[in-house]
Amino acid sequence: MAEQHAEGSRTWQQTKSAMTRDAILTAALDCIYEHGYAHTTTAKIAEQAGLSRGAMLHHFANRFDLIRAAIDFLNTQRLERYAQEEQAVQSDAEATKIDAGIDVYWRQLNTRHFTVLLELRVASRTDPELRAVLEPALLAFEEQAARVTRQLFPDLARSQAFQRAILLTHYLLEGMAIARATDPRPIPETLLLDWLKSELRESFQDVQRPQDPDADHAPPPADPL
Repeated sequence: MAEQHAEGSRTWQQTKSAMTRDAILTAALDCIYEHGYAHTTTAKIAEQAGLSRGAMLHHFANRFDLIRAAIDFLNTQRLERYAQEEQAVQSDAEATKIDAGIDVYWRQLNTRHFTVLLELRVASRTDPELRAVLEPALLAFEEQAARVTRQLFPDLARSQAFQRAILLTHYLLEGMAIARATDPRPIPETLLLDWLKSELRESFQDVQRPQDPDADHAPPPADPL
């Protein structure tokens, strides 16, 4: 009888295979970050993962199957990290800590995860095969993120301003993150973040009591990917 691993009914071989697969996908994201999408090859990914190319092909038949899986892996990692960090900040709050929530989201957009996503978005503009995979994956991510956001901030979700506030936050912070990643000039980060927090506190007055912004700060950032 195959040796059973402690986690559920998986055998050790199945667990090892899943760990190897995750290591390959992590290596793929690292290579896209370090070399760019166009220069990410299966050979580079195998080397980054510490595997032979043959061992990697056992899990992914070709480069594009690997990229497709890496996109799903990236979106899962981004969503899980967002939910975990927001839950840690908001867990003991009677009402959503708006300023702290913005700080968490902003940190999320200044990691390797978002830089890799940006690289894939730019590459997909002239790569129809990549675009055909990336676009539905991003739509699925946005739908999942919307559900998670409503669960994380149930009080804010009751506000008439909720949808507008989510869009404002999304486009402003992503725009800032793109500028930070591509423009050598410094962005007025503090000015824009302070304005956004003030704007959101004002927008959500219909569902929140006034809060002391000085008491509304996120914990120190987690290590980046």
